[in-house]
Amino acid sequence: MRTTFGLGGRGSWLAMVAGVVALGAVEVLVLHLVAGALLPAPVALAVDLVVGVLTVALVVLFVSPLWARHRVSDGVARFRLGWLGAVDVAPGDVLSATVHRPTAVRPLELGVGFDEDIGRVSLVRTTAAPAVLIELSRPVAARVQVLRAVRATSVLVGVAEPDDLLRALTPTPA
Repeated sequence: MRTTFGLGGRGSWLAMVAGVVALGAVEVLVLHLVAGALLPAPVALAVDLVVGVLTVALVVLFVSPLWARHRVSDGVARFRLGWLGAVDVAPGDVLSATVHRPTAVRPLELGVGFDEDIGRVSLVRTTAAPAVLIELSRPVAARVQVLRAVRATSVLVGVAEPDDLLRALTPTPA
């Protein structure tokens, strides 16, 4: 049985990362020029270092979903969108798992999200891949937006192999 699951294509996410990198490079360049023109050299260098380090950290966070995988092993389903968001679900907490059909009212959205009204965490790298909606019997701890802790009552994950994931989440009779 498959234990690791891809998140679907990387193209959408790669395009977003390219935009973040371009914006970050422009920001670093502009702040470097402004700080160099207005501040003493040691302070301008400090600004360059702080902004550079923060920009690199942000880019690394945004790139992390490119190598992410979902895993089902050791009695736990681990859903990750890189370092941006994560949730661990015990198979006993799964009420149902179905292939999600987006609607005009609730489209599939790229990235990490948390809908407070319904308690749903979403981890989607591409809207072109199928998604699986997992309804839970009790709220579970989840992490979204890098460090924000939430309690999820359902999880929506983009996955390249939805049927394999559904089989992995379904308990086998003893």
